[in-house]
Amino acid sequence: MNLPLSIMPLTAVILLAACAAPGEPAPPDCSGEGIAIIPTATRQTDPDLSSPPVLPEGGDGATYCPTAVPNQTPAAEFPEQFITTEVVNLSLDAANQELAATAVGDDMLAVAWISDGDIYVALSRGGSHFQTRRVDSGSSVSLAFSPVNRLHVAYEQDGQIFYRAADQGAHPADTAPELVDYGINPTIILNQFQYAQIVYQADGVLYQAAQVMTGQWQIGPITEGTQPTFAGFGSDLDMGYVVAYRLPGGGIQLAKWQTTPYGFFPTWQPLTQFDVPAGEELTGPVGLDYLTLSEDETWVYATWVTKRPYPDPPFPLYTQPIYEAANPLFPDQIANPQHIYAGLNAVRWRTEDTPFDAGLRQTMTVSNPAGSVTVTAWGLAETAATTGSAQAVDADLTLRLGIDPTGGDNPDSPDVVWSDAAAPTDFTQFSVGVPAQGSAATVFLRGTWDSADVPGTVVWDNVSIQNGAGVNLDFEGPFVSQDSLTVPDGWTAWYQDSGSLPAGGRDVYTVYAAWSDDGGSTWIGPEAIAANRDSSNGTTGAVRPDVTPIISAATEPATVSFFYIYETGDPPPDTGFLRFGRPYLTTCDLGTTNCTAAPGAPLLTRSVIRPAVRLLAAADPFNPARVFLAWNSLQTDVTGKDVYLTYAALR
Repeated sequence: MNLPLSIMPLTAVILLAACAAPGEPAPPDCSGEGIAIIPTATRQTDPDLSSPPVLPEGGDGATYCPTAVPNQTPAAEFPEQFITTEVVNLSLDAANQELAATAVGDDMLAVAWISDGDIYVALSRGGSHFQTRRVDSGSSVSLAFSPVNRLHVAYEQDGQIFYRAADQGAHPADTAPELVDYGINPTIILNQFQYAQIVYQADGVLYQAAQVMTGQWQIGPITEGTQPTFAGFGSDLDMGYVVAYRLPGGGIQLAKWQTTPYGFFPTWQPLTQFDVPAGEELTGPVGLDYLTLSEDETWVYATWVTKRPYPDPPFPLYTQPIYEAANPLFPDQIANPQHIYAGLNAVRWRTEDTPFDAGLRQTMTVSNPAGSVTVTAWGLAETAATTGSAQAVDADLTLRLGIDPTGGDNPDSPDVVWSDAAAPTDFTQFSVGVPAQGSAATVFLRGTWDSADVPGTVVWDNVSIQNGAGVNLDFEGPFVSQDSLTVPDGWTAWYQDSGSLPAGGRDVYTVYAAWSDDGGSTWIGPEAIAANRDSSNGTTGAVRPDVTPIISAATEPATVSFFYIYETGDPPPDTGFLRFGRPYLTTCDLGTTNCTAAPGAPLLTRSVIRPAVRLLAAADPFNPARVFLAWNSLQTDVTGKDVYLTYAALR
């Protein structure tokens, strides 16, 4: 049957403004328990999922308007980024659908989910309309397409593994099931002869079932492990695939099943093992992808998410301060003249009753890389004890000025040279100088307030740099929004976030990746790719367990993109609100940690989708510039889920 579609044009994924469309609207006010659900907007025409989005001449806010890169070669000619097309709601009913699997064939697409113990498969044959039917009862399912569009389905039912195959034009619901073996959690891939290979687990041991012919399987144990995932690679003469699985002790094992043109059955070759850092735990399966560039260069990426539960925060419990202009009436009137050293404005950050370790940074241009860089600034510290309050305390509020001659943006880097800490109650000049190490250097304005239940304010003004140039150094320019902060234009706020009360600390989620350029023989990593940190480097929100790497040689240089659900923000203390999750994208140059800033860029705006809780990505094997995305979004009861689909195209 053809289901109604729920669609909406989307913005691009990079951090640039889209055409003439307005900025992302603020989320609505929430009240009561639960989450404010923003309905998915609809249009009266179906999206064309078989045709890529185009770059329009303009945009009126009602038509699809992807972001174009200004002052560069048009992105349509040289693909450099993923942009998203419209969104389809595949399930669209009151039942609860748990997304389970997706697969891409030659002009075919299949998405499977589980609802009330039944497996459903939505099948599209080259268009935007999906035939959705119940296949069988079951608790897990895996899909794979052959190059001739035979859909292979492996699923678990009551502790048994079943298999179905449906040729193009047929739905797997119309094919007879085969009993493969007893087990759970099957994952399916095809060998070079297009025969099914199913890896599953039984009693903590992984097994493989290799298809011999209809109704016949060669079955044997692999090793101890759980949650297997696949990625295949190879050439006409040497075809194999990588298996990733979780070890009983919590680590990750990668192995290679190698086949030859002289036999159907592979041999197992252990490749490498990755340990999970102490204090962290795996939250889901390992994502895998591959790309063969030449006979001597085959890339394999493995990626996963860990969680460090409620880390013991350092003392004191630093939180985000309030950033603001010292003179909010600038330029028409004067306010808070005691917080202005020169001119008509300055910058300050403050708190009423919580400690902070926070500041501003700006990367400046160095005029003479062979010389020295000196930065000066005027600052003061103000507390309840220094403003005549009766609540006199032994306050600990200090200011420091720093320079990173390498141009880095981490205030805790050992490359940063700091001035002596001081707590002047009147404006005092701070100065620090270092030998230049390149054409850029970063200046840091820092204020640290270690006392609780006492107001504290840091003020900085009149920054100057010798042998370099910056912007808005006197803070006479405009103040702009950075997330929920108000900061001077040209500067970036940062702050330490030790945790939110009463939990005593926020969970830290990290996306790790490891890679190989020789088909899995040698590996680099794991390296941290993204984390649940906002643009101010504060720990916030969460990253969902599923993360999928997609390698692409269609970009210049070649890249790998990581697709995952990032839940931004944190619930207000003592409330039952949920975080708002949506698909995010982090892109890195292939084989490097040269990546877009964590936690990446949102693929969809909050105004067009409901909160997302699981994401699966699948590359189009016949179109290297396209990736299909399927995810669960919460229904209005914040319990049930619908299954949504879109695709991202390189432009």
